[in-house]
Amino acid sequence: MDTLPKLSPAQNLLLRTAGRRADGRVRPPDTLRGGGRAKVLTALLQRGWIEPAGDDLVLTDAGYAAIGQ
Repeated sequence: MDTLPKLSPAQNLLLRTAGRRADGRVRPPDTLRGGGRAKVLTALLQRGWIEPAGDDLVLTDAGYAAIGQ
């Protein structure tokens, strides 16, 4: 049985919220600002869980797998 990766609360929020959107778009909440926002998004990009798509960031297949979808 595969285990899901350990996600920080912010990573979990971003991935699960994007997973509920039809387009898989990642939209950080206004409460996630500055260095914290950059750190979370950079970590998700480095792991391949999100990717750039035009001016947006979207969930990848690996990102869906990370949240069990």
